[in-house]
Amino acid sequence: MINSVKGKIFKKEPTMLYVDTGSIVLTIHICLRDYEKIPNVGENISINTFLNVKENLLELYGFINEDRRGLFINLIEVSGIGPKTAINLLSNVSVSSFKESIISEDVKSLSLIPGIGPKTAKRIILDIKEKISDKSSYEIVEQNDVDFTYDDIFTALSSLGYKKIQIDTAIKKLNNEGLYKGNIEKVIKKVLAIIR
Repeated sequence: MINSVKGKIFKKEPTMLYVDTGSIVLTIHICLRDYEKIPNVGENISINTFLNVKENLLELYGFINEDRRGLFINLIEVSGIGPKTAINLLSNVSVSSFKESIISEDVKSLSLIPGIGPKTAKRIILDIKEKISDKSSYEIVEQNDVDFTYDDIFTALSSLGYKKIQIDTAIKKLNNEGLYKGNIEKVIKKVLAIIR
């Protein structure tokens, strides 16, 4: 597996990147969202990659963001979704909103993404929800100012009927604003104020 590629940008197109590694120029498939973040021609780049191997074909897919590559790998493991379909899907939606739709089992939102119908949306949810639901990827919070854990908050709020994605979004917002601190009762009240 070619994990990453470093070199100078030889040429770039909305869905294709050409990187001069010094001895060869590699052709790398990219999504539109990454194209917008790629430096100018002639500048250096380091890009995460995935090598798709077929009987008579080797294809490199590139990703600026490691999360996007991870979601891409999860998607191509879903029956009926190949690399080209997966890269097109990732061109039309952010990684965070894609994951949120999967975790909350929002078939309707997934079906609005070009290339995904209701059946495919349900299959994606079924096949990869557990792989991306690891709360550690959502628990981007500082624990220094609290004497409780994420599990404490999650248990309390989920018992009230709130979904994981609602809880995670609210906790992230509080953390980003520096308000994720104090005793558990105060934090739960803050979370509820955001959710409601």
